[in-house]
Amino acid sequence: KKLTICFTDIAGFTETTDKMESEDLTQILNHYLTEMSKIALDHGATIDKYVGDAILMFFGDPETRGVKEDALACVEMALAMQKRMSELAEIWRDIGIETPLRCRIGIHTDYCTVGNFGSEDRMDYTIIGGAVNLASRLEQEAQPGTVLISYETYA
Repeated sequence: KKLTICFTDIAGFTETTDKMESEDLTQILNHYLTEMSKIALDHGATIDKYVGDAILMFFGDPETRGVKEDALACVEMALAMQKRMSELAEIWRDIGIETPLRCRIGIHTDYCTVGNFGSEDRMDYTIIGGAVNLASRLEQEAQPGTVLISYETYA
């Protein structure tokens, strides 16, 4: 299916969290994931998985509004996430996080294989393919506090 894929993570999260107690780290990470997930679901994203501070989401399956509308919803979601991160930075500053945490987001639209993958013991509904890898690379190249989209998403 043609999907719009979004990766997000917190820039410099490992360095920031190396200085934190595990209870504080757990609280911050869960707060971040909860806030970003609310925004994702409000915009119609399918949340694929959490990997540490990273989130993999996509638009277009199991429901779609159309490729163009899915891509637009994804970009709107990413901008809402960036806005919420600036609000969260103020909250976290009050509990001792000196350096504001900023997320970086990568988005790509292309064909993926979507379905249940795994072993006999554990299956996950997920996406695979080169398009997923490209979205991940865009996220890694995005500057903190920005959204980097591919030309295919832009178009």
